[in-house]
Amino acid sequence: MFSRNISVNASVVASFDDLIAYHIVNACLGSACLMINVLLLFIFLSYPPFRRKYVLLILLCIGDSINSLATVLTGLNRIYLYSTAMRTLTLPVRNSLECASELWLIIKLIGDLLIPVCTFWMGVERFTAIMFPIFYRLSVDGKAVKFVFIPGISCIFVAVSMVIAFSIAANSDRPVHFYCGRKAAFGENFGTFIYLCNIVCNLASSILNGAAYLRARQLCKIQCRMQRQVAIIRYYLLISLLSTLLVSLPNAIALFQLYVQRVGDSVSKPASWLQTTNSGLHFFCYLILNREFRQRALIQLKLREPQEHSYSKCAQMWVYKKVCGDVKMRETEKI
Repeated sequence: MFSRNISVNASVVASFDDLIAYHIVNACLGSACLMINVLLLFIFLSYPPFRRKYVLLILLCIGDSINSLATVLTGLNRIYLYSTAMRTLTLPVRNSLECASELWLIIKLIGDLLIPVCTFWMGVERFTAIMFPIFYRLSVDGKAVKFVFIPGISCIFVAVSMVIAFSIAANSDRPVHFYCGRKAAFGENFGTFIYLCNIVCNLASSILNGAAYLRARQLCKIQCRMQRQVAIIRYYLLISLLSTLLVSLPNAIALFQLYVQRVGDSVSKPASWLQTTNSGLHFFCYLILNREFRQRALIQLKLREPQEHSYSKCAQMWVYKKVCGDVKMRETEKI
């Protein structure tokens, strides 16, 4: 029980059954996404080449895992809150600082900030790799910029944003809705910042990945190595598009409710389910579009035996031409 409560009529808690059902569904979705992301993180971290190659994807997976855990904890918290209210006909009296100190809200805030930043960096990385290939190979790929600078900047952004959020909560200390939430704990302005961060970062990533994909498709006609870049950009682009649709849309709805007009639960609640589901879809994007990841995942799941060597079509063609060239050269020397 909470330290301060007020008594309410039965009519106030009459709709809580529907809210409990909604959060049960959301918590179940979050649990499934959490298990998927734990498996994905294991596949990434257990294979040394993946740890070097997929730094941004690992960071995104960590963000998805945090977000999924927050969804589960949020669901459990709300189910307990609404069930207690229905049983006792009381509602807790909360202030912004009490809401901000809730564990599920802290974890959710980290996920809300880390995921869009990771998605944005993915778009920047692919755009740089295609549009400025020499700079990318010399200054980014395999360098400290990719392994230290980008993850470091992302973590600093999350940390600074959280410090600002808790400063707002500590200074305002005002009564808020009993079920808490980001706007209740940190104010409408910071809630707007989170919504815009998700919308802008996901949209920018989609635009950058789309431009890189179109350019790579043009270059692959004259450069065989671009086929590999096209294959990489496909799942980067798919992830950014899914995030734009499944994450940016619910955040846009939240903005609309905040500044224009309230939207019915029949629209806003399923939109939140879409946002939860997005955190569990990336594993399947890699499984479908990333051949290297698919092979490693099947090996990890004991569905395929390890193979000694695996060559791309470009590599096979290069070996073939190299061998044929050496044979012709030796024949010329004999003549």
